[in-house]
Amino acid sequence: MKLKSDEELVQEVQEGNISAFEELVRRYQGKLHSFVTYIMHDAQEAQDVVQDSFISLYKSIDRIDSSRKFSSYLFTMTRNQAISHLRRRKFHAPLEEAERLSHPESLETHALEEDEKHRIGEALDAIDNKYKKVISLYYFEDISYEEIAKRLKLPVNTIRTHLRRAKAALREAMK
Repeated sequence: MKLKSDEELVQEVQEGNISAFEELVRRYQGKLHSFVTYIMHDAQEAQDVVQDSFISLYKSIDRIDSSRKFSSYLFTMTRNQAISHLRRRKFHAPLEEAERLSHPESLETHALEEDEKHRIGEALDAIDNKYKKVISLYYFEDISYEEIAKRLKLPVNTIRTHLRRAKAALREAMK
């Protein structure tokens, strides 16, 4: 069975199909939450903003321009909700933060990257601790095999083996 496009779901919602709206929520809730958490640096407030965005989306569903990509519309609307929320709490973003927020095309890309980071984090939690430690040191702290071997008091070849097994375990956990 072919998944319906976002635009098809929007059309169905405009025709009164509530389950199509529920599908849009399921499809975008996690991505939007990651996106807004990145903007606001507060997961609980991000959840409130995402919920407000879906309420606004539902109220304005009849005004959505079907010639525009739905996800771009949704991310832009959600970004605007987040900015309004930040203004209400009298938060002043640093200049580089404001610059980053002003480019909607990069925001959607960032949201997808954040979603991927979340998936990788969950996969890391699922692998053996000795592998997690090696992968963290090598990829996140950018430490060489030799330095990892010294820190963990293991031979360099063992570090290489652990890293290879960690990558395999991550690939499996990401499936």
